[in-house]
Amino acid sequence: MSRTENAVKNTTYGIISKIVSLVLGFASRTVFIYILGNQYLGVNGLYTEILSMLSFAELGFGTALIFAMYKPVAEDDKIKILKLLDFYKKVYRIIALIITVIGLVLLPFLQYIVKGADQLSLFDLRLYFLIFLFNSVVGYFVSYKFSYVNALQKNYVETNINMVLNVITIVAQIAVLILFRNFLAYLITQSIMLLISRFILVSFLNKKFPILKEKPETPLTKDERKPIYREVRGLVVHQFSSVAVHSTDNIIISSLTGLGVAAVGLISNYNLIINSVLGFITIIFTSVTSGFGNLAASGTIDEFRNVFKVANFINFWIYGFCAIAFFVLIPPFITLWIGKDNLIDTISFLLIIINCYLQGQSTIYNNARIAKGNFNKDKWLALIQALVNLVVSIIGAKFLGLVGVYIGTIVSRLVYVVFRPYSTYKFLFGKSSSEYYAKLILYFIIVCVAGVITYLATYYLLSNVNVLRFLLSAFIVAILPNIIFALIFFKSKEFKEFLNRVKNFIKGKRKND
Repeated sequence: MSRTENAVKNTTYGIISKIVSLVLGFASRTVFIYILGNQYLGVNGLYTEILSMLSFAELGFGTALIFAMYKPVAEDDKIKILKLLDFYKKVYRIIALIITVIGLVLLPFLQYIVKGADQLSLFDLRLYFLIFLFNSVVGYFVSYKFSYVNALQKNYVETNINMVLNVITIVAQIAVLILFRNFLAYLITQSIMLLISRFILVSFLNKKFPILKEKPETPLTKDERKPIYREVRGLVVHQFSSVAVHSTDNIIISSLTGLGVAAVGLISNYNLIINSVLGFITIIFTSVTSGFGNLAASGTIDEFRNVFKVANFINFWIYGFCAIAFFVLIPPFITLWIGKDNLIDTISFLLIIINCYLQGQSTIYNNARIAKGNFNKDKWLALIQALVNLVVSIIGAKFLGLVGVYIGTIVSRLVYVVFRPYSTYKFLFGKSSSEYYAKLILYFIIVCVAGVITYLATYYLLSNVNVLRFLLSAFIVAILPNIIFALIFFKSKEFKEFLNRVKNFIKGKRKND
């Protein structure tokens, strides 16, 4: 099966999975809000972020090991694959232990992080955190199996399994909330379902891919581990940066802004919508990441660059459209869904959307970067990004509250978006980074112009929103930005190449049929 066919299959199943989880996720969140309220929702979001922060203990081994897996999978080197799987399994067991220990060390300090949850006792806060910790650690015991599956470009296997298991879990949690109206019962249900699902998952994967049951005759030698450790040394900094940028906002908001966990709860509603939609987009680009890895291992640098340019163009179009749609439609949607009292201020929301676009626009570059390896080249930029985010966000939170937190996030994001290509573009594609910057600036300007036009076109309809006005506005948002993008780019090389690839794929499918 070709890279394109694998990507399409991964994307198709991923989208189906997302639609199912999106519907159930909103149902679960709605029941959660009306039964338990924003304080519990804030605790839920805050603990999720704390455990995401503890994922720093993973140190980048996951990325390094999947990167190491691309070549032996492409060459069908079974001996090397078995060695890597065995090594990966041992590493992740150690990581699970480290995260457990760090989590237990945090227990005595939770009252200094969780502010504004007055109806919850310290015992409750600690008990809930222990359950979150358990849920987080369980996943590490099967992660290594998916490294092989994803290196095969069969991400859809993981997607389909998780979809079925998530549906069962969410339905069970909704039922428990309705019956018992209790947060502890809600969390315990998730833990039980998660534990059962891991056993089912292991059994299925071992049956589907018998190689996962086999053991290597000898472990990885010291020389074979050296390239992995070398990549990890670079990835440790990247991992720290990722955690500092993506997993600290809620902690800062809860502990420093004076807003407490209730604000975290409000923001989590916005994040639910944004992440639910972007989950579809992530599926598309995750589906091609393994293809990038395969191409980097077996193709020429010109092929790699040409594929990247087309993918980066698609990346701009999708994330640009999403940013516009989010800014125009999310506030009225929340108003209709759970009420106007659950809105945050417009400036903070705009900063969230700008950060969302900048993060999304760098997705394809990041995927190409991962596929090529040598993570030491730009590790110090990742460290600078992390430090800038923490310093500016903490200072900003002190003086500007919520707005200050997101200013810090955007400033740090710009450090990476602007300076990373300068240090790595030539390494990846053999060309000057100026061509990338020219596109980056052009794309951003066009998104801003299309965004202003779309906002003005829907302003009257959404000034006094109801369901009919919202649906009409959503129709305008779905059409107008895409027309603007198409009118500007219909003669571009990237647009023509994208259409050509789609036509070739359709022709190939028809021949196979």
